[in-house]
Amino acid sequence: MLSNPGTPEADVPVRRWQDIPGWFTWRDAQEEAVAHFPAGSTFVEVGNYLGRSLCSLAEVVSGSGKTVTVLGVDTCRGSGPEGQRGVNAHGPAVDAGGGTFADTLHRNLISCGYADQVLLVVGDSESTARLFADGALTWVHIDARHDYDSVKADITAWQPKIAPGGWLSGDDYIPAAWPGVVAAVDELLPRARPWSNIQWRWVND
Repeated sequence: MLSNPGTPEADVPVRRWQDIPGWFTWRDAQEEAVAHFPAGSTFVEVGNYLGRSLCSLAEVVSGSGKTVTVLGVDTCRGSGPEGQRGVNAHGPAVDAGGGTFADTLHRNLISCGYADQVLLVVGDSESTARLFADGALTWVHIDARHDYDSVKADITAWQPKIAPGGWLSGDDYIPAAWPGVVAAVDELLPRARPWSNIQWRWVND
């Protein structure tokens, strides 16, 4: 599910998550999480870009009728050049917003009707994780920077926050394209398994 990811702002008015530029392939994982966990759960998505996956998650939660807290975490300053080709995929959106895409992300939440259902934290992953007590969160999904050191730091910050039976997961578990993601996950979470479409998941059994 890819929609003009290099475009700072969609050329068409945003009304649905499908209208939002970005990368998103784990809708089935969101549906599984919402079906699996009870009302009162707290879900955190680390790395939101312009809100495509975040608005999808809010839609799934809304459709379930369950009361679930959804939190988005992003610095809104982009990840800079990444991957084998050093592509700065977030750069146009950052430049268009004068150094941040926070305004576009928030506007997209409003336009999709989820601004009152999603708590948005503009800040770094590790500092935000410290706001939560250990064992307080039901599901955390990591999709921020993809280099080894950053993924390792994200896992280290968020793993203690997962409640018994909860999930820690992430995007782009692809050895050829994102070896840093795979190396960090395999090193820190040997019980993690491939999940959904190019995702990984660790269950706090």
